[in-house]
Amino acid sequence: MQLFDFLTGLSPWWWVAFALALGAFEMATMSFFLIWPGLAALLVAALIWLAPELSGSTQVIAFAALSVALTFVGRYLMNRFGDGGDTNNTLNSRAEMMVGRHAKVLDYAGPEGHVSIDGIRWRALWPANSIASDGDTVRVSGSDGMTLLIASSKISA
Repeated sequence: MQLFDFLTGLSPWWWVAFALALGAFEMATMSFFLIWPGLAALLVAALIWLAPELSGSTQVIAFAALSVALTFVGRYLMNRFGDGGDTNNTLNSRAEMMVGRHAKVLDYAGPEGHVSIDGIRWRALWPANSIASDGDTVRVSGSDGMTLLIASSKISA
């Protein structure tokens, strides 16, 4: 008696159920790893549907080979094209959300001061050798923590 003889003659729906179980476990763990063996299990179910006389050992070998192949191909595609998520996500960084906006100078003392954007006061830092006057409009060029970095030139109103 061979190790995987119990799989011979088994309905392809068992492989579909196994694929669904792997998919459910993937959703619970969010590892983005079990999706590939789940897809391999679905392909083995399709293979058994096309050739129901496959032995249990052949089914397991096909599942293992497809799992490895799909994992490598899937990881390659994810590294190449990404997961569709926003790579420039500034949702939790209010200062980064201000980059590119115009600000009104509230007070300027050397390279440091304060600006106002939409009525909110922000600590600001100008580049060396910059000059600004209260009331000037400047452009935010970056952020460092909660400090806005100001472009060297002011914007004419």
